[in-house]
Amino acid sequence: MKSAHTLITICLLFTAAILIAQTTPSQPLMKVNVPFTFDVEGHYLPAGEYTIFTVMPEREIRIVSADGKQSAIVNTLPNYANTPSTNSRVVFHRYGNEYFLAQVWTAGQNVGRNPLSSKRAMALASSGGRPQTFTVLALTDRR
Repeated sequence: MKSAHTLITICLLFTAAILIAQTTPSQPLMKVNVPFTFDVEGHYLPAGEYTIFTVMPEREIRIVSADGKQSAIVNTLPNYANTPSTNSRVVFHRYGNEYFLAQVWTAGQNVGRNPLSSKRAMALASSGGRPQTFTVLALTDRR
């Protein structure tokens, strides 16, 4: 009797978890064509077309390649601006020949998303390296 009760409880919890996961959908923010391999929170993603989604709650973003073979879910911190962004774009910092995703901005919003820095990016920054900034404009907004 006790094991049947435990099994029923586990099944109910599993079902609830699935329902919660389905009710917190990702929203596509933009598509971008990144012309270089880049690091985002320790995940190296090759050059190519990516769709960036917001994950609820909006503290995470999901980056998925056009073919679905490459993806990463990363934590972000808010980056507040005085005025809404005029375009959707992603901003990268380059140290030497390594690129790191630094910001994601969506047109019409005054809050950007800054992915957490990877250990490699922090090491390069702390060694005195000065990043160059590269901006890639979105191919589409919220599609």
